[in-house]
Amino acid sequence: MNATSTAPDPTSRHDGPTDEERTPAWAYEMRPLPTAADREVAAALVQDRGLWLAARGLDAPALHAAAFRDPRAEAVGLFEEHGGDELLVGCLLLHRQVAPQSWGVGDSASALMVSLAHTAPGYADRPGWLLTMWLADYAARAGSDWVYAEVPGWSTGSDDGVARLVGHLRDLGWRVLGTGHDPDGHRVTRIRLAAAASPGLTAVIRCAVPLHSAAPGREPEEGTAR
Repeated sequence: MNATSTAPDPTSRHDGPTDEERTPAWAYEMRPLPTAADREVAAALVQDRGLWLAARGLDAPALHAAAFRDPRAEAVGLFEEHGGDELLVGCLLLHRQVAPQSWGVGDSASALMVSLAHTAPGYADRPGWLLTMWLADYAARAGSDWVYAEVPGWSTGSDDGVARLVGHLRDLGWRVLGTGHDPDGHRVTRIRLAAAASPGLTAVIRCAVPLHSAAPGREPEEGTAR
């Protein structure tokens, strides 16, 4: 019986990946920011957004950027594939343990909390909507019922800026719970998003954030990318 060999020809020449092989299979990817360089890129984005907010009269504490430089924080970022390069278009901090009762919500359901969510100013592809869709799906896959967050609730000018921001978040599916103060004394608006699985989201956003937090310095578990 004759058999045709499928082994590669050692004399054949391969100069590297083709354009098709170099093209990633995702338009956006959500992944951890584990290195100091990653966190510094996120801090720069937060600083740019802070300047954008301050110019519109919204509270933008400088400490937000410093929070992303803290290696103890679980920072994640939304990246866009852009002509072979990667562009950070959004970032936030994940908090796995949350007590909604401390907000006076009286909710004992499983929940995930996020803080300091920022998107690149002037970016046209609605990164806030992409982050919201990812959070709802991620929370559902992690076994949570809700996502809680806080946004600036104080304006250095008129209250129109806060009202527009809150209205935008409502349009994205967030529910406003009320106002309060963060640990640093800044007034905030507290919001909540229902967890909702979106199996088709993988066609838009590849998720490489593990469903459970890893110990500091430890690589994410295999098989968590989606």
